[in-house]
Amino acid sequence: MNNTSLHQLITTLENLEPLKLEAVSLLHTLRPQTGEWLPTTLTPETKEQVIAATVELVAYTRRSANMVRLLSHLPPIPLRDVPVVEPAP
Repeated sequence: MNNTSLHQLITTLENLEPLKLEAVSLLHTLRPQTGEWLPTTLTPETKEQVIAATVELVAYTRRSANMVRLLSHLPPIPLRDVPVVEPAP
């Protein structure tokens, strides 16, 4: 990997939109209204929202864990074109 490829990768990753999880949106919406982390009384609509958000969050957590596992098995990539500056003692 050379400097150009590294900078392209960094730029691509920096420009990715944050993932919007329904569970996070639900917490941001409900917490200020009720003061509770989860609603204590569930209407059928709220119950469906909580179930869908939970399913999405569990799936996201599994995908993240799988990605960590896959990344941990990647061999190191030498960066020959990137200068390493060591701090002065």
